[in-house]
Amino acid sequence: MSARGADLLVDALAMAGVRHLFSLSGNQILSVYDATVGRDITLIHTRHEAAAVHMADGWARMTEEPGVALVTAGPGHLNAISALYTALMSESPVVLLSGHAPRSQAGRGAFQEIDQVGAARPVSKAAWMVESAERMGEEMTRALSLASAWPPGPVHLSLPGDLLEARVTSASPAPAPSAEPRPMDDVLIRRTLDLLGQARRPLIIAGAAMGRSARWNDVERLSELTGIPALLMESPRGVNDPSLRGATRCLSEADLVLLLGKRLDFTLRFGGPPAFAERCRFIVVDVAPPRSSERLALALAANPGAVARQLVTAASERVWQGSTWTKEVEAARITRPASWEDLGRSPAAPLHPLSVCAAIQPRLEAGGILVSDGGEFGQWCQAALEARHRLINGPAGSIGSAVPMALGAKLARPELPVIATLGDGTFGFHALEFDTAVRHGIPIVAVVGNDARWNAEHQLQVQHYGAARAVGCALLPTRYDRVVEALGGHGERVERADELTPALERATRSGRPACVDVVIDGVAAPSFSGSAGH
Repeated sequence: MSARGADLLVDALAMAGVRHLFSLSGNQILSVYDATVGRDITLIHTRHEAAAVHMADGWARMTEEPGVALVTAGPGHLNAISALYTALMSESPVVLLSGHAPRSQAGRGAFQEIDQVGAARPVSKAAWMVESAERMGEEMTRALSLASAWPPGPVHLSLPGDLLEARVTSASPAPAPSAEPRPMDDVLIRRTLDLLGQARRPLIIAGAAMGRSARWNDVERLSELTGIPALLMESPRGVNDPSLRGATRCLSEADLVLLLGKRLDFTLRFGGPPAFAERCRFIVVDVAPPRSSERLALALAANPGAVARQLVTAASERVWQGSTWTKEVEAARITRPASWEDLGRSPAAPLHPLSVCAAIQPRLEAGGILVSDGGEFGQWCQAALEARHRLINGPAGSIGSAVPMALGAKLARPELPVIATLGDGTFGFHALEFDTAVRHGIPIVAVVGNDARWNAEHQLQVQHYGAARAVGCALLPTRYDRVVEALGGHGERVERADELTPALERATRSGRPACVDVVIDGVAAPSFSGSAGH
C-alpha cells in the first residue's frame, strides 16, 4: 500500500499521541494539512509563525509532551526561529516542522530556498533535513524523542515539499526508543550528600526544566528530607529573580550550592562575587557540567532528574541536622516589603502594578495558570503573584510570548483558568492571536498593564543617561480592550482600582478570549538587592 511522505509524517505524529499542530499555512506544507483530514489531529491556525512556536512551547511546558509547530519555508521558517530561542533557554520540548524547497531543486535557486537547518541550529538541540520520503515517519519519531530527552528542548526538521508529496510504500513508524537515564554511581551520590551535610548554609538551585511536573516534586522532597532550601531559578534576571524576593540576598551567604539542571551561567553571575561569596563552592549536576573550575566541589555528568530521585532515596536513609538557615531563606522568599500591602490596596490612579496583582491573585488560588511576559509590569507580576502553574518568558529574556503561550497552556489544561499578564508594548507582538483564540474558542484572560511606553528600556535610559535623555520609548495610550473587541473577544478598560475585580469577573464569565486593559503607573520593576520600595 502506497502513501505520501506527508501521510507517513502524520502517522508518526498520531502514533506519538500528538493531537494539535500549531501552524500557519503555506505552499510547501499543504500536503501535511491534507494528510490530517479525517485524523484526530487539530490544526490550530495562527496569525504568525512565531506565535505557533510559542503556543507549542506553552503546551509543552504544561504537559511535558512535545509541542509541535508546523510552518512554511523561507520567510515562514525564519519568522518562527526567534521563538525557538525562548523554548531553548526554558528547556521546553518543542518540534518545529518547516516546509522546504524541493529536494530535487536543491542549489538551483528554488522558490524560498535558504539554509533552514543552518538558521535553526543555534537555537535548537538539533536540526536536520529529511532526505527521503520513506524515512519521513522515522525522522518524525526521532525528532519527538530527541525533544523530550534530557535536557528537553526544541528540535527542527526541514521537510522538502517534493518528499512530502512523493508516494512510497507505507510502513508503520517504529515507536520511539525509551531510553531510561543511567543511574549515577552510588559513591558519587553519597559524596554529594556528604558535602551537603557538612555545609553550614547549603542551597539547592534548580533550572527551568527541573521546576516542572514530577521533577520539582523530587526537588521539594529532597529539600524536605535534608532541610536544605530549594529555589527555582528561571528568570533572565537570575540572582535578581523577582519571584525569589528577599531570598536573592541569601545567595551571597551560601557556602555550598547544588545546581540541578542549572548552568553556572550569566544568571548566576558565573558563581562569582558579589552574587556568591568567594568561599562558596558548587555541585553541578547536568549532562554536560563544567570540566573543571576552582568554584566546583563536584561535577556529575548525568540526567539531573534521575540524580534528584537517587538523592531522595539516599537522603531518606540518613539523619539530617536541622538549622535556622532553612527558615531564614524561606522567610526571605515569602516575605513582602511592608510597603507592598499599602500599594496593593491603594485607590490611586493610575494604578500601581501591585494593585493589579492584588486583584489577580484570588483568581489563581484555585489552581489557575499564570502566564507572565517580561518587561517592568511582568516583573511586578512575577514578584507579587503566586501560582501553582506558572509560565514565564524565561532565561531568554524575550518578550511577546504571553498571549500565544497562554493559548497553548489553555489547550493543554482546558479545565483551568488562564491569566496572561503583559505590558502594552508586549501586547503588540501577537495581538492578532486573539483572532486565533476566537476562531478556535480558547478563552483566556489577558491583563495588559498600559503605561503608554516601553518601560523597561525607559527605566534603563533614566538610570544610565538621565531622564532628560530618555528617548524612543513612548507609546500611544491605545485602547487594547477595543482591539480585542474588534476581533470578536471581550474587552474591558480599567482606570480605577475599584473597577478591576468586577472587570476580571466579567471577563472570566464571558467565556470568550478577553482583554482587561489597565491604566498603570509606569514605575520601575521591584528590586530586592537593596531597598525594596517602589
